[in-house]
Amino acid sequence: MQKPAAVRSGKPMPRRLETFVEGELWTSWRPQRFYGIEMGTRMTLCRLSDGSVWVHSPIDPDAPLLRSIGAIGEVRHVVSPSRLHHLYVAAFAEHFPQASLHGSPDLPAKRPDLRWDAVLGDVPDPAWARDLDQTVVRGNRYLDEVVFYHHRSRTLILTDLCEEGSESWPLLSRLAARAAGIYQRHGPPLEMKLLFRSDRTATRRTVERILSWDFDRMILSHGSLIQRGAKEVFREAYAFALRW
Repeated sequence: MQKPAAVRSGKPMPRRLETFVEGELWTSWRPQRFYGIEMGTRMTLCRLSDGSVWVHSPIDPDAPLLRSIGAIGEVRHVVSPSRLHHLYVAAFAEHFPQASLHGSPDLPAKRPDLRWDAVLGDVPDPAWARDLDQTVVRGNRYLDEVVFYHHRSRTLILTDLCEEGSESWPLLSRLAARAAGIYQRHGPPLEMKLLFRSDRTATRRTVERILSWDFDRMILSHGSLIQRGAKEVFREAYAFALRW
């Protein structure tokens, strides 16, 4: 398999908005600990066909980041694609009261304090159906992630379904990534892979659905971005599920 073109520029600077696909997609990274392990997290912005901005997995906003977002367009949709990626939805709702909030299937029950306008499913919202397709990850009772595909740029957008430990991570984080089987390798951490065994048929169908999309790039929350060759990376990462 040809080695994917990954975006690696040392340790990323927090809250900086960077272009991933010119005029289409932007990302911003910030430090984030999960169970005490520093692994960072990433937000994705998409400019939709109507000129509005779609925000995926929001991070803690500061004034410079908010100004950068405002320069792209009006934020009309804030998407929390997983029960694990909800911490800064309230902050975005405060800064962008005109935006609708879209949560993964488990989030309305987990965060009843937030005003959810819609629950994400397998069918794209009409507001972004021209730009994005989506599917709910099934087969893992812990992960209710909704994965997105941006048509024009052929980009897969996800959070935890695929991760990668970087050499820029702190020592403890690198050790944890090695133990999870994702150090300098894109894929599901070992514990996630084991949880997928609870419903192998649903897992395989989810992977097949994602692989039916014609993607070449991949944006993920934890790890380096991939500018080309992403479909083969994902196929290899989930080869175990395709055998089920």
